[in-house]
Amino acid sequence: MTILKRYGFFIMILVILSELIVPFVLIAFYPHYNPITMLISDFGEDGSPTKMVFKMWQLVDGSLFLLAVPSFYERFKRTSKSLAIWLSVMISTFAIGDCLVTGIFDRSPSVTTIDIEAMIHDYASGAGFVALLIAIFLLIKLYILEENQLAIRGLFIVFILSACFMFLFAEPKIPIVRELQIPYRGLWQRANLLFLYLPFFFVACGNLDFRK
Repeated sequence: MTILKRYGFFIMILVILSELIVPFVLIAFYPHYNPITMLISDFGEDGSPTKMVFKMWQLVDGSLFLLAVPSFYERFKRTSKSLAIWLSVMISTFAIGDCLVTGIFDRSPSVTTIDIEAMIHDYASGAGFVALLIAIFLLIKLYILEENQLAIRGLFIVFILSACFMFLFAEPKIPIVRELQIPYRGLWQRANLLFLYLPFFFVACGNLDFRK
C-alpha cells in the first residue's frame, strides 16, 4: 500500500495518457472508423477488428485507475477524511463502471433488440461518467477547504464544461430531449472524457514525489 500511495500519481498520469492516446492509435486498425460520430466502445463491439485489444486495454486501464486511488486518498485525507473517502469511492466507481465492466461486457451494435449484456455495459459506463463528474465536485470542495482559489476557479470551469459535454453525449439516452437528435456523439464523448480527466491529471502532476 505504501508503494501505491507514493507512486499512485505516476500511475494516474500514465493511465490518463493511455485513455486519451490509445483510441486514436486503434483508429489505424479499424477501417472507416469515424471518431466524430462513433463511440470509443465501438472498438469493442462484435465484428470489430480491435475487439480483443480494446477489451484488454480497458481491463488494464481500469486496474491502473484503482491502483491510483490510494495516492488521492493520502493527498486529501488531512483536508477532510470523509471527502477523501468519497473521492476515492467515485474514482473507483469510474474505474469499475467505465473500464472494467466495459472490458467484460459487450456493447451491442443493434438498436432494435434488448441485450442484457449491452444494458449492463451502458448503465455501468454511464454510472462511471457521473461518478467522475461528482469526483470533480468533491475536488472543488476539498480545495475550498484548502483555500486554493486558483484551483477552485479552474475546477469550476472544468466541471461546467464536463457537465455540458456529458449532456450532449448522453442526449440519446435521455427521454425528454432525445428528439433533439444532436449529432457528433463521438466528438462529445471524447470532449467529455478530456475534461473529466483534466483535474486528476493536474492534481497528479502537482503532487509527484521525485524523492528516492
